[in-house]
Amino acid sequence: MTLYSHSRLSTFEQCPLKFRFRYIDKISVDTAQSIEAFLGSRVHETLEKLYIDLKFQKTNTLPDLIKYFSDQWKKNWNQTIKIVKKDYTEENYRKMGEKFITDYYNRYMPFNDTRILGIENRVVIDLNGDGKFKLQGYIDRLAMKGEDTVEIHDYKTNSNLPLQDYLDRDRQLALYAIAVQEAYPFAKKIRLVWHFLAFDKEMVSSRTEKQLDSLKKETVTLIKTIESTDTFEPNESALCGWCEFTQFCPRKKHEIMAEALPAGKYKDESGVKLVNKYVELKDTEKLIHQELEDLKQALFNYGKKNSVDNITGSDMVARLRKYINIRLPGRNDEDQKKVIDILKKTGAWDNFSALDTFALSKAMKDKTIDADIQNKLSKFAKEAETKMVYLGKK
Repeated sequence: MTLYSHSRLSTFEQCPLKFRFRYIDKISVDTAQSIEAFLGSRVHETLEKLYIDLKFQKTNTLPDLIKYFSDQWKKNWNQTIKIVKKDYTEENYRKMGEKFITDYYNRYMPFNDTRILGIENRVVIDLNGDGKFKLQGYIDRLAMKGEDTVEIHDYKTNSNLPLQDYLDRDRQLALYAIAVQEAYPFAKKIRLVWHFLAFDKEMVSSRTEKQLDSLKKETVTLIKTIESTDTFEPNESALCGWCEFTQFCPRKKHEIMAEALPAGKYKDESGVKLVNKYVELKDTEKLIHQELEDLKQALFNYGKKNSVDNITGSDMVARLRKYINIRLPGRNDEDQKKVIDILKKTGAWDNFSALDTFALSKAMKDKTIDADIQNKLSKFAKEAETKMVYLGKK
């Protein structure tokens, strides 16, 4: 039986191939820790110290915590730590961490609004009650507020502040709420609390019994999907820059290999040459396509001026033909809703339920649709002229 985690599930959702590399193939790579992860670890350590000491009735001063943070930073720093955003330095990130801790300390001092139940609590959730689907996690801080409320606290050092709707749908802390509910039956209310340290902002959410039941089912379904997957496809996104498996990924490994070549050999690499040649031909194709369109228009202008449909060349004849088609509002056109409404009210929706605008347009052009419906739809329809040039031997 596999013991899942929110991180494991998120990896699959982010990129199935990354999931395979990490959890199935278990590829071991020497990865450079990102500066963002390093910063997060040092801040979490500092806040962990703050609350552990409070359990023993010791209240750290702000200078105490800043010194602890700085000492941990120096102790753990190494030159392999990866800074993706090249405009910023180690010092920029360290000062950010100090600001996070300072703002947090000033907001919550003297830290007596709750009672600490645990720091870095490990929880295990049995998703369907038979032990077949289990999930584990670690809670940054678990606290009791009043007599019947338990709070799950999570510290975030990321640089974006999510919308409340996103937090109301967050899976991680909601899963932890299931475990807390089982561990503390006295808790009539469980609050999910996020501390977005970059914004000195606390955001809160909660879940109903019905929502937690739905979450269990959704998570089991996701696990079943993972376990039934045979082909783990890569999913290219902005997160690829932080991935440790890029040298194995079919979407990234050629880029890494080519970029590692000396400057003088880069353009001679066979893959680079093929792409450059393809781009060159595509650019030529665009020019030829535009030239053909210009020539087509010139032919139609000549035909109109001289009242001819066929124009003779040295060996071939250009036959000029025009077709009038009806064009209806497309998917991104707000008038499409009105078209759908007309079809539903007139009973014709079953014939065009997928709103195949091509089929509907053809039916209107051929007048095979009810005349009343055609009349109602006509104000949304536009005639589009198609010009074709057919070449044939003389």
